[in-house]
Amino acid sequence: MSVTSPLDHVAARIVERYSNPSRKAYTYLFRLRAESPLDALVPPVEAVLAAWVDEGGGFQPTEPLEAVARCAQAAELKPHAQPPHTLTPHQRKQMMARAIQFKLQPVAEDEIALHLVSRALGFAPKGSREVIETWRRTSEGVWYSVYREQERARGRSAED
Repeated sequence: MSVTSPLDHVAARIVERYSNPSRKAYTYLFRLRAESPLDALVPPVEAVLAAWVDEGGGFQPTEPLEAVARCAQAAELKPHAQPPHTLTPHQRKQMMARAIQFKLQPVAEDEIALHLVSRALGFAPKGSREVIETWRRTSEGVWYSVYREQERARGRSAED
């Protein structure tokens, strides 16, 4: 059994969360430094602590420089500008490619804040999603994501 830091453990859980074998779109996942902004479609290499790339074979750990380059290349492709019936299966996967960036910040010994942004490379900002979570550790040492009603409620309008 390997010993990892709480931040590394939660990062591994995020990778696991987005490692869906039925996923058809390409995915570029980046763990960023805690002080890094999450506003770029493709993160700057110097902000990336770790990266994983899924271009049809599941997530593979990838050197940050290569992962950023591959994500930037995917962001340049615009297969959705072609008629849908002319797209190859590969182009369909590229069309739905997503770049996911997240950062973790320790709040207390048993609490970690997660901030994650997921963007559809060909449809940003319309296809963008943002997640803010709190992860806590039980007395048995198990880390879990805490449901945060206040975060969900923040996005609602006054009429809801």
